[in-house]
Amino acid sequence: MHTIREKITLFLTALAYLMFHLRVGADAEAIVIGTAAQMLLTTPYALGFTYIVAVAFRRLSNKGWLPWDRLLRVFFTVGILFAFFFALYEYAGQGQPLTDRSLDADSSAARFFEDVLRKAR
Repeated sequence: MHTIREKITLFLTALAYLMFHLRVGADAEAIVIGTAAQMLLTTPYALGFTYIVAVAFRRLSNKGWLPWDRLLRVFFTVGILFAFFFALYEYAGQGQPLTDRSLDADSSAARFFEDVLRKAR
């Protein structure tokens, strides 16, 4: 890192990473445990994709590995994406469940669109 701007952007990316992983809870302990669990869940995926991106950059540029601060930025960015999609999955699952139906192949699509139209009204 050479400039103060690079240091600030790295810090802001790390802060955004933390904010996207933040999980709400009833008290401070629940918030810390939920956030840590979310980070532990997404870290292996972020590390794997960061490694893939780093290898791709290395092969495309023929200059060697990226500097550590750039790798951290890639890791934080990939982690933000995974945290966003995991949060969508978690919070979407807390909505109203669909009513129980039989699994008729001929009427399941029609019933799905009936639900969509009913919820849109």
